[in-house]
Amino acid sequence: MPRAAIRYELNMASGEEIARHLALCDDSFEPALSSRVNLRAYAMKIESKAERFEAWSGNALAGLVAVYLERERSRAYVTNVSVLPALGGQGIASALMRRCILHAHVAEVAQVALEVGVHNLPAIELYKRLGFIRASTDGAIHKMIFDLRSWNP
Repeated sequence: MPRAAIRYELNMASGEEIARHLALCDDSFEPALSSRVNLRAYAMKIESKAERFEAWSGNALAGLVAVYLERERSRAYVTNVSVLPALGGQGIASALMRRCILHAHVAEVAQVALEVGVHNLPAIELYKRLGFIRASTDGAIHKMIFDLRSWNP
């Protein structure tokens, strides 16, 4: 399958577009995202409170990294990383995460944190390649941290 033409944007998707994207990616999460959150409500929260790094293929939201900047804690918290299953393996998640890390660096926060299921090996490997380290494990969830204090883009 040829690579799709991807366009990268910041904060362009509407809550409805985010909800549609999350529904299409639902089975990619472990466990399914819809088993943990109301997708529409979560999409509206992301739209209103998160910085969104978006990949678009035509008019479709192909990839999404959503991050909450917690300046008072000098931390950025990644709440979502998703790519349409049909477009996986093309480096979209890596490109979005790199944009997110750079944005956090510019915002002068000390670290980027995220949580990932212990069985989600492709995501764990992606985060390790980007420079995240496992900070702790609680049951089926790893907390991973990217320390920006010593990072030099």
